[in-house]
Amino acid sequence: MRIPKTAMTAIAAAATAAAAVSARAQIPQNRPDGAAEAASLQQSLYSLFENNRGGVVKVYARKDAVSKDASGKEARTTILDVGSGFIASKTGAVMTSAFITRGARKLWIEYDGRLLDAESVGFDPITTVSIIKIAGSFKSADLPVVVIDPLAEPVKPATVLVSISHEMGLAASPRMGMATGRNIEFGGRFLPTVYVRTNLPAPRGSTGGPVFSLDGKFAGMIVASLPEIGGSFILPARAAAKIRDDIMICGEPIYSWFGMLSKDVRDPASGTKVVVEFVAENAPAKKAGFMAGDEIVEINSKRVSDNTQLREQTFFIRPSETAVFKVRRNGKIVRLELVAERMASDIVN
Repeated sequence: MRIPKTAMTAIAAAATAAAAVSARAQIPQNRPDGAAEAASLQQSLYSLFENNRGGVVKVYARKDAVSKDASGKEARTTILDVGSGFIASKTGAVMTSAFITRGARKLWIEYDGRLLDAESVGFDPITTVSIIKIAGSFKSADLPVVVIDPLAEPVKPATVLVSISHEMGLAASPRMGMATGRNIEFGGRFLPTVYVRTNLPAPRGSTGGPVFSLDGKFAGMIVASLPEIGGSFILPARAAAKIRDDIMICGEPIYSWFGMLSKDVRDPASGTKVVVEFVAENAPAKKAGFMAGDEIVEINSKRVSDNTQLREQTFFIRPSETAVFKVRRNGKIVRLELVAERMASDIVN
């Protein structure tokens, strides 16, 4: 049967209209468009910056610098170093970078347009965290303390981050980027704990500045610039809280010593496993019964599959605390209890 041309046109138009209605029905009518989403993100960034900029301070350090002229004669000059920090307590404690404060003859904190004398409380040469405080018996309920969650897990790669710092000695400035990975070693050297690698540049003056996730939570402190990749390392919140508390309570960081070395070994079944490589004589690990070749599978009921996970757990074990390990030895699971000892201060320094 031959269908008239006018009828064919009417059928096609009806089919097109039905398809359009069906497509519209599948799209949520209340979905915000791109402009609304962008405006929402922009407002979140405004709020994050305004809510936290007051707690970010500028740190000044006066230091002696020694140089030699062409004849080898030493010349001593005074330099002024400038960096970033953030308020850690209502008593005027400030977390900052030891790169700024170490060796300083005089310290100041610039807060709310005022230049205040400061004094060192202590520093950690391993993580390069330094605590200084406003001199005297300063205390203010109005100080905008940057809150650190002592139980926070390191942020995951692809988490959007915002840093606030006094880069190049300028006013508090935000930068936006993201977490790009986690490192337990870098340049052939082990890091003290897991560091979060970011694509946030850290120009001069940025170290010591806080980094936040988009929900406004403290994600970490900038501890090192990675200019080769245009990024930086941040010390995660939980680790930063531990070092802060150590220094504020004891005046120095408190590290535990286990006395063993381990390495990652490829495993066809699980991908990676952690194998004990060396156990020192008279060390806590030796006293607990560790042997070279043991595969560490668990610590304090938490599964361990690589050195990153192992060091992330051991970093938070305190001296005299008992850590319960499970190791695989000759195909059998062995339970070992290790009592950590305090790492000698000459090793830390």
